[in-house]
Amino acid sequence: MTPYNKIEVARAVVLEDILAEREFQDNKWGDQVNNTNELWNVIATEEVGEAAREIYEHGDNLYTEVIQCAAVYMAWGEALRRNEVQSNEEHC
Repeated sequence: MTPYNKIEVARAVVLEDILAEREFQDNKWGDQVNNTNELWNVIATEEVGEAAREIYEHGDNLYTEVIQCAAVYMAWGEALRRNEVQSNEEHC
């Protein structure tokens, strides 16, 4: 396997894990499109804090925590995009 293929495989695995975490979050919390940016920031900061704790404590769950952080930021981005599209459709 070439180095480029290793990068592609790693990227694909990470993206799959993020998407799986997004599905888990949606099933657990439901549609969060109406969260405020302040609430999203609190949720994301809490997740980043958990990743920081894993680093500090030399824990075995850093990858999982990083995936959860990425999934939360993805959900926030999805909400921003959906709200932007909805706002644009209402003004047409």
